Amino acid sequence: MLFAVLVISSCKTAYVPNTVNVPLFDDAGQMRLSGDANGNVQFAASLGRRFGVMANGMWRRDGKSTDVTRGSGHFLEAGIGGFSSGSGLLRFETYLGAGVGKTKTIDNGKMYEANGARFFFQPSIGIHQSIFEVAFTPRLVAGKFQKATTTYTTAELTSNKLLDLDKPTWIFLEPALTARVGYKWLKLQLQLGKSIKLTDKPIAFNENFSSVGLIFDFGR
Repeated sequence: MLFAVLVISSCKTAYVPNTVNVPLFDDAGQMRLSGDANGNVQFAASLGRRFGVMANGMWRRDGKSTDVTRGSGHFLEAGIGGFSSGSGLLRFETYLGAGVGKTKTIDNGKMYEANGARFFFQPSIGIHQSIFEVAFTPRLVAGKFQKATTTYTTAELTSNKLLDLDKPTWIFLEPALTARVGYKWLKLQLQLGKSIKLTDKPIAFNENFSSVGLIFDFGR
């Protein structure tokens, strides 16, 4: 099965990491909603003084419907976790969860399509205050592709690093740095990250990811 949002674009990328959701809660009754230019929409809420939940979605389309090569994909996931509570600036949190997605590409009349699922574990350490926030998150993801439907030849799948993607369990370490600036309920969010493949098999994936968007802070 497919893990994370999978988008096959003009370069036939098999794995595109989604933006890391980093709430940085410190008490009950808090909510955060964020979105970015990459098609990510993310929500998180603290249901207690040490317990939180999150939901992430990503929708991506590369190319127009008239383009010879075009791709699209979507992904949804949910997670639960815990966080440190208190009045200090330093925050600690850990979330784990799972999600499902789908990808499709059309390339000169040929097609590649797959579904799948992924699991993630993400501890974070950060600093939160009314104007500025910064956090470091070394996310670990693992997942499986479902057997793909394709009209590519075996040679084409091999050259594009798409052959037998359903066989191994794909594991990636994805450290990300998140920075936010604004005031109280609205901040500009910038995130930079790197995807490091730990599975010793070839796959077409994005080694670097970035995000620019807005995050809204609701609740107490």
